[in-house]
Amino acid sequence: MFTLPSNPEVYARSLLSQLKLRRIGDIGSFAALLGLKIKEVDSDTFEGALIRVPQRLKGIVAIKRDIREDGRKRFTFCHEVGHFVLPGHGTTDCICLSEEVESWRKNMPEQELAANQFAAELLLPYREVEPLVRKTDLTIKLAQKISSEFESSLTAATLKCVDVTPERCAVAFSVAGAIKWFHRNENFHYFVRANQKVSDQSYAAKLFSGMHVDEPFGAVPADAWLEAENLPFNARIWEDSILLPHYNSTISILTIHKAPLMKEGQSDISLFI
Repeated sequence: MFTLPSNPEVYARSLLSQLKLRRIGDIGSFAALLGLKIKEVDSDTFEGALIRVPQRLKGIVAIKRDIREDGRKRFTFCHEVGHFVLPGHGTTDCICLSEEVESWRKNMPEQELAANQFAAELLLPYREVEPLVRKTDLTIKLAQKISSEFESSLTAATLKCVDVTPERCAVAFSVAGAIKWFHRNENFHYFVRANQKVSDQSYAAKLFSGMHVDEPFGAVPADAWLEAENLPFNARIWEDSILLPHYNSTISILTIHKAPLMKEGQSDISLFI
């Protein structure tokens, strides 16, 4: 049906190109172009599922009915489209759990990660998002704006913004006070303390505690988030966080700013305030 590019993101771009679309638009209409139908179903086990029609390029995408956000439903649909069209994803039905959809945690099944990468590019095409992100600083407010314009979840929009921005950024996703996973762009050369308790020195911890924070962003100690050894004394990193109360989760954008006047031997992670 389609030529086979080298990775999930390129495959998503190729699909849009061959369908002569800039964005997917209405998911029902987009599904019809691929020979798919969408059904919302009650489910206690899966977030999305792909049921294939044997011997035919057709199928049904089942989406959990009580997913709260339309943006999350759209991402789940795109995730299942990934399973439908990506090479090597087999010809059997797919059942995808909530912790697999829109997640970048370690030890993800390879095909689920590929479907997430495909979905992120299909829903938020790089060439469409890039001009909106590069002309301003990356913030949660900007990610919210992108989320609204592309009808995506905030998580997906934040991830795409981090990939697009020339700033040195990472996004950390925390649940119930613990960092579950992080994703960094190619300019961010540090590791976030995944699978650990959120530091009390972070804005995310304040949000989890129920503390009212008018502006949950600012400079925090770098070691509140980073695993790196031998961080300079008083090294700081910029954190911008938001609470997702219905999911008991936070999204945090972490940005490394270079000080205007660096002293010899000073690490570029030191934030000039």
